[in-house]
Amino acid sequence: MDRRLTTIVAADLVGYSGLMAADEEGTIRRLKAVRAEVIDPAVSKGGGRIIKSMGDGLLIEFKSPVAAVRSIIMVQEEIAKRENGPEINRLRFRVGVNLGDVVEDGDDILGDGVNIAARLESLAAPGGICVSRSVHEQLRGKIDIPMISLGPQMVKNIPEPIDVWHIGVAGAVPVIATKSEPSGIAVLPFDNMSEDSDQAFFADGIVEDVITELSRFRSLLVIARNSTFAFRGSAKTVREIAHELGVRYVVEGSVRRGGDRIRVTAQLIDAETGGHVWAEKWDRVVDDLFAVQDELTAAIVTAVEPEMGAHERRLARARPPESLTAWELYHRGVAEHAKFTDQGFAAAITLFNQAVKRDPGFALAHAALARSAWSIIASGRGSDPAAMLKSGMESARWAIEIDERQELGHFALGVLLALVGGNEEEAISCAERAIALNPNNASCHHGLTMINLFLHEPNGARMAQSARTAVRLSPRDPQVFLFRFMVGVGEWVEADFEFTDSVLAAYREACRHQNADWFVFLAAATHCAQRGMNEAAVDYISRAQERMPNLSLELYRTSLRHPAWPLWFEKSRSEVEKLVELGLPRE
Repeated sequence: MDRRLTTIVAADLVGYSGLMAADEEGTIRRLKAVRAEVIDPAVSKGGGRIIKSMGDGLLIEFKSPVAAVRSIIMVQEEIAKRENGPEINRLRFRVGVNLGDVVEDGDDILGDGVNIAARLESLAAPGGICVSRSVHEQLRGKIDIPMISLGPQMVKNIPEPIDVWHIGVAGAVPVIATKSEPSGIAVLPFDNMSEDSDQAFFADGIVEDVITELSRFRSLLVIARNSTFAFRGSAKTVREIAHELGVRYVVEGSVRRGGDRIRVTAQLIDAETGGHVWAEKWDRVVDDLFAVQDELTAAIVTAVEPEMGAHERRLARARPPESLTAWELYHRGVAEHAKFTDQGFAAAITLFNQAVKRDPGFALAHAALARSAWSIIASGRGSDPAAMLKSGMESARWAIEIDERQELGHFALGVLLALVGGNEEEAISCAERAIALNPNNASCHHGLTMINLFLHEPNGARMAQSARTAVRLSPRDPQVFLFRFMVGVGEWVEADFEFTDSVLAAYREACRHQNADWFVFLAAATHCAQRGMNEAAVDYISRAQERMPNLSLELYRTSLRHPAWPLWFEKSRSEVEKLVELGLPRE
């Protein structure tokens, strides 16, 4: 028996038995007309062949996935135009398309490739088309109709879930997207504005490095260099290029060199609207060309990823909740989590759970649930921290199980292990793994700072340095107040728990952020009280109580459920006691 790769189309008439029962002769007549006037000509035009017909269904083979889908779109649209009677009497086909391996058996074809096409057909909406991942990859940028991800689907007699996309052609019953589908990004070749054409290598080097570093973020779908560089010198608009590549965002820029100076510009564009999400320029003196290239690459990457995330959250907030995909639910959850309030955390967990329900294979949403568990426990919130810790650990492990390279899953597992205590080596290993996977992710460096806080012999200098790295990587991060706060904590440890000027300066900087949580203000109040700055201490206590109305000395003492926390609390016990004199309730 011969095996070969081919495109299989399985089509089935919706409600065939009911149509026959209502009007047997009329249904047969209309079906024959559709076959002769619509289906057969479209299949022939697309270079396909009908393998067999089964009364109410067809099995068709095409050499090309693109040709197959274009032909079936033509069929579905034409049938929708012809069938304009009462909905219950209309002829509608469900269609599944798969690119897979088949076995030839005379004129017939058999195998899992055919079985998957049949299962895809059963998932399609009436008048619609469902395609597998193998077909979807061939279609990107080649058809004008949106493809809606339905996520991984378990189907009969197929042991593993299959990734499914639905193509809703005109007249089809609409479906709601469920799967996480990050908006893709393409980095186009930067223009060389220098008189020296040889400087193009520098521009290309920056673009290649930016593509590589952005690809480390598992939350981004980044188009490969070979695809984007094909548009060098193209007269096509950004919107046209984005459409062909199947992405929403485009980074473009330019490089100009004059003497020993270089100017680089870059901008992030939302190709759907044509609007600039972000733009920046850098002027540098060229001492070491490769060092400058590394510096500019880092500057672009650490600006693009947060700006793109912020834009995605703005888009998600603008859409009605019932139409949100798992990806959009995740971004809404991130926005709620960033408020660092009881209500914000509760809303975030609800949204992340909805994202997981829509797409069980969405590793980032599982990691976000784990991070929320950490945030709630570490800030003294939650009525059942033990249950929250258990749930968070499960979510972190699920994230890693789904995607071993999901850096935020490793980050979340590390900080939760540190919270348990007695897992120092494993916690540090998780944080180091997260950073190795993506050294550009500020949260991973913050995780290492938090884990170091609970080592038997914490290294304050290392903590402060990791926190500074997080600030440098993402100065506009939703949780940057935490990064800045941990700079101060690290310096406090490094100074052998002395209340230095630089520590207080770091705390004050953290307090300037609108979403700073209560413990940041209480730490600043403690340092102010120790210095006799009572008016400032009272103000910080008041602001802490605004964020945690039931705040007391006892809550502060028991807030962080970690075995080492009472020891840490004692490091500043006498100073914290002064806060009681300034208005902080003891219990």
